Amino acid sequence: MNKLNPSFRNIVICGDVGTGTTTLAKGLAEKLGWKYLSAGDFFRAYHKKHNIPLWNKAAIPDEVEKKIDYEFLEKMKKEDHVVFDTHYGGWFGKDIADLFRILLTCDKDAATKRILERDHTHKETPQEIDERRTQIRAKFKKLYSSDNYEVPKYFNLIVDTTTTDANETLTTALAAITP
Repeated sequence: MNKLNPSFRNIVICGDVGTGTTTLAKGLAEKLGWKYLSAGDFFRAYHKKHNIPLWNKAAIPDEVEKKIDYEFLEKMKKEDHVVFDTHYGGWFGKDIADLFRILLTCDKDAATKRILERDHTHKETPQEIDERRTQIRAKFKKLYSSDNYEVPKYFNLIVDTTTTDANETLTTALAAITP
């Protein structure tokens, strides 16, 4: 088990769909022996339960979205040894000094290809994936801010996963957070 730099209690992984956030967050949680929490897991289950296409983020009631986002923020502030996987986590956690914030980026076409190749709760077309990306940003703007929630200054580490595999990304992240 690796030991995290003691100045950080939690980690948040952010990035657009298909960039590898879930893979990295789960990998870090396993390597560190920490808990893994995913906003995406909640929202995918919500979409499935209510028979809403995954791309249709606008169909999630604003109060449900805010409830989950603020629950994650409170956990980022109060809990220890958690790896969070959430689109808006870097923006929400930008003022939490002991939260290590990682942003994953990736070429849109490469990210779309990854999504199309994986098994998931929903199958999507490239157009639906683009619509999901658009609606995630639109929902954030509607609920919180006209800021871009992926502004580099909010993050301790930015990794472009376009040409790196999951192991390389995990190695890069571990090198940045462990002494």
